Amino acid sequence: GEERGEHLFISTIPGRGYQFIAPVSIAPAKVAASLPDTKAAIAVLPFVNVTADPAYDHFGDGLADEIISALSKLDGLRVAARTSAFSFKGKQADIREIADRLAVNLVLEGSVRKSANRLRINAQLVNAADGCHLWSERYDREIEMHDIFDVQDEITLAVVDALKMRLAQAERSAVLK
Repeated sequence: GEERGEHLFISTIPGRGYQFIAPVSIAPAKVAASLPDTKAAIAVLPFVNVTADPAYDHFGDGLADEIISALSKLDGLRVAARTSAFSFKGKQADIREIADRLAVNLVLEGSVRKSANRLRINAQLVNAADGCHLWSERYDREIEMHDIFDVQDEITLAVVDALKMRLAQAERSAVLK
């Protein structure tokens, strides 16, 4: 909306490029929810497709995306960016190394398997300090495309519960949206 010669937000620096010139201020920090450990940080790795069908790569990636999105809505929990976490897709790396590179203390990993018309999803929450499982769960479902989001929602809520986050009903609804 600027006119020629008006420089409210961006200024042209001849021979160099552009410069952002709008005033910037720091917003007050939110008061963290009453969490036992406000330094919790998690990375959600892409779920490994161990089926012969490459279409399940997308399902596993979408599941990880859904969990990242839900967890990022929680105050007091830092969630590693999708791009950073997905940089480990297809690579064999020690959980401790992944956690160090992403500056997290928890790692969620999992797998997707298929047999006939059944889908099995395994999810594990790992303590990055020692590489040991804190929580693990298996989800078996008949493959029907109309309930894939229900499976993702169930896994998302189970992970949140495993992290000992006590969500109010409103926050639980926000996670599912």
